[in-house]
Parts: sequence; structure tokens; C-alpha cells
Amino acid sequence: MAERKTPDHIAIIMDGNRRWASERGKSGYSGHHQGAGIVEDIAETVHDHGVKWLTLFAFSTENWKRSSVEITAIMTVFRHFLITRIDRLVEKNIHLRVIGDLDRFAPDIIENLNIACDRTASNDGLNLTIALGYGGKADMVQAARQIAQKVASGQVQPDDVDETLMKQHLGTADLPDVDLLIRTGREKRVSNFLLWDMAYAELAFSETLWPDFDTHEMARLIDDYCHRDRRFGGDASSLGLTKRFSGQS
Repeated sequence: MAERKTPDHIAIIMDGNRRWASERGKSGYSGHHQGAGIVEDIAETVHDHGVKWLTLFAFSTENWKRSSVEITAIMTVFRHFLITRIDRLVEKNIHLRVIGDLDRFAPDIIENLNIACDRTASNDGLNLTIALGYGGKADMVQAARQIAQKVASGQVQPDDVDETLMKQHLGTADLPDVDLLIRTGREKRVSNFLLWDMAYAELAFSETLWPDFDTHEMARLIDDYCHRDRRFGGDASSLGLTKRFSGQS
């Protein structure tokens, strides 16, 4: 029987805030606010289960296409989270990181993000990464561009370009590969999230809208992962297939 191992890195696409609000006749802001409110509980739950890395998809490159009203609501939620939660992050020994293109974010949000990351930099508990203005394709393009420039200048030889070098130039360079990708909100797609890093990730899709996602559902999905057989393209020894293919009884 293969060893069952807790995921080291969980990534979550937090989907369903708008539908949660719509189904209750509430504003989009209330859905995003409710969704932000459960982040702390989910972070504590995954850490209690031995997970070391948690990455949350908070705002994608494509989300800039949404209405100005909704973007304003989302930014208001970001500001509230950064102002009210930073002390809790420090207290809970959480190391906060941010990945993505922040160029279009307001200066005060960027400043508060930098403050939050600096204040938690020495924490050695859960590594919490927030993806803002992030897109998996864009991340790989910028990495390829940086490597191409180094090849052109002679800093790197074409034969030196491999998976390790590519990873070093991604915005996720400090993050380990994703073990478990969770998407809430009834949809079943990866939406351009961490495309390089979840090449061998196990996928889990929850019918629960993100604002209703709770610690029990999180624990259930972790337990489900622990009972999966991850083979990374190798032999499925735990299923007895190795013997079957080799002709052994």
C-alpha cells in the first residue's frame, strides 16, 4: 500500500462570491466581504492538518474586465482585509506573500501589501500566498522573456534552459509545486491559475460557493487527497498494476 501523505501545498480558486450574493438578493460587495471573512479559518485549518503552503487566487488578470462597480467593491474588501487582519497574521505566525502584476492596483493597496509582507517575513508557520493580478500564461510568458534576454546577452546558453531555470524565473519561484488544487463554486476548470506549478496536482471541485466553504469541507477534501494514489506517471504499485503488467500473479 502506498504511503498516504498530507499535501504540502494547497492552492484554492475561491469561486462563487457573486453567485452567493445574488442568490440572497445581496450586493456583490457583501459576497466578496463574506468570502474574505473565511480566509483566516481556512488558513488555520490547513495548517492544523500539516499543510505548509496555501495559495489563494484572489484576483486574476482577467478580472480587470469586470465592471468598475464590482472592481471597486473588490478593492474595498482588499483594503479592509489588509487593515484589519495584518495583526492576526502576525499573531498566527503566518508568512504572507503576494504574486502577480500589481501595476494596476492603487498605491495604498500596494503599500499595505508591502507592509503586511514585511511584518510577516520572519514568521515560520503557514506560508500564505495571495495571487493578485495573476495569470498563469502571463507568468510563463514573462519568465520566457527574461530567459530569452539572458540567452541573447550570453548570460545563459540555450542548452542551459530547463525546467529548473524556468521555475526560477516564474513569479512562483519561491513556491513548491501544488499538490492539491481546490476550486469552489460548482465550476470545473483551472482558469489560468498556477499552470506550471500544478502540472501534477490532484484536482478537487467543490459544489459549495466560497462564502459557504467551511473548515469541515476543507478537512474532507484534505482527507480525500490523503487517500489518493499519486503516481506522477510511474507505476501504480498500490493498485497491483505493477505485477499485472510484469506478468506476475
